[in-house]
Amino acid sequence: MNRRSDNTFGGARTLQFNRTIRDSVGQRDRIDIYKFTASGSSNFSMSLSGLRGNANVRLLNNRSRTIAASNQRRNRPERIGADLEAGTYYLQVQYVDRRGTTPYRLQAALTPSSNPNPDPEPPLPPPVGDDSIATAIDIGTLTTTTVKEEFVGPEDPVDFFKFTLNDIANVEVRVEELSGSGTFELIRDDNNNGLVDTGEIYRSSFGSFSPIDMPSGTYFLRASSNSATRYRLTFVPTLFGGNVSPDPGSTLATAFDLGIYSGTRSIKEYIGAFDTADIYRFTLNDLSNLQINTGNNNLTVQLYRDDNSNGLIDDNETYHSSASNLNVDMPSGNYFLGIVQRFSNSAAAYEMTLVGTPYGGNGLPDPGNTLPTARDLGVLNGTSSRREYVGNFDLVDFYRFTLNNAANFQARLNTSNASTSLFRDANNNGLIDSGEELSFGTSRDLQAGTYFLQVARRFSNLSTNYQLDLIAP
Repeated sequence: MNRRSDNTFGGARTLQFNRTIRDSVGQRDRIDIYKFTASGSSNFSMSLSGLRGNANVRLLNNRSRTIAASNQRRNRPERIGADLEAGTYYLQVQYVDRRGTTPYRLQAALTPSSNPNPDPEPPLPPPVGDDSIATAIDIGTLTTTTVKEEFVGPEDPVDFFKFTLNDIANVEVRVEELSGSGTFELIRDDNNNGLVDTGEIYRSSFGSFSPIDMPSGTYFLRASSNSATRYRLTFVPTLFGGNVSPDPGSTLATAFDLGIYSGTRSIKEYIGAFDTADIYRFTLNDLSNLQINTGNNNLTVQLYRDDNSNGLIDDNETYHSSASNLNVDMPSGNYFLGIVQRFSNSAAAYEMTLVGTPYGGNGLPDPGNTLPTARDLGVLNGTSSRREYVGNFDLVDFYRFTLNNAANFQARLNTSNASTSLFRDANNNGLIDSGEELSFGTSRDLQAGTYFLQVARRFSNLSTNYQLDLIAP
């Protein structure tokens, strides 16, 4: 038999009673189905133990209707007990976690019923009009633990609950099935059309939801079952204290404007399935060191500059990208900061700290990156100091200077992350030709004339603010 065929009713394995069945389920083989027959009224019981992950069990009749289920959290043992009439039944073991695998030990028993005609269950109450988004039971604004007890069944197969979050929150939804079993789904009506469209179901489970970070907004929980199911929902919110309004957009045009930036600021926001990107806009009026720390490895921090001013993030306009945090020197200018999901299934309420420290540039136009656009320092006599930047945003700086007399020329940088090169444009063509680079460490005896000094980053992944001291005694 194909091992994977037991995940269908047609390929179900025969359930053997009064022995231990050892097997496993996981992300590649999520369901095992067992089949058995009760020849008369019987008492059925089972236990699922030895779990290392989360697996649930369901008991179904020959019409694939759920009779009973067990949906314990995490790796807690699952148990089902039920009184059955004569017929064919199926037991389904389902893996719940997104990834990984778990072994299990399955034990089951089937014994003749001592009371073949038990008293019937009391009738279910009549259905109410809570089976759509428009008629959802409104829980209101969720700030503290809230409990709701309801039922679904053949006459009322769907319940909707509506709740609102006024703040970013971590929300746990606990489901207790008092009888029967059902499906529970977390929904957001993104287009506000009153329907549950494709892509608007964010979580689905046969039982409780693991805690999930969620942004402020209005949400719905749908409970559904075709079998009589009484259930209790417990909503447990933990408010995060978001402090940015309105919510940062996900495009450059809708970016949240931090203004002219320096100093320290703490931002509390959310990234995840409900909001996949936050973009912030800021301006630096001086060379600066910018430290960004989200404290969350599920997030990626990116720095953009819209060089062509088209309002889009083009392929060559992401200048820095790192998991969780960035520490980078930057020149003055207008920039965008993006916080995005590092993994497609990651969700996080994050607290981001931004620290902007001005470096104290000279406030002059940026030195050019060619000989014709070099910053002209004029006649060099004594010491001339400049504070500038080289890195991802500005690869090289050129300085032009003139010596009226022969001198011992010195160039000193205050950082090892940048290097200097010395040139003389002997043919005055504005290009660096072969033989025009002069051997240079930090000093050299030079004759009177005009020279060019280049400052470049030492390694391709470095950005640095620097102080350059040019000395000609």
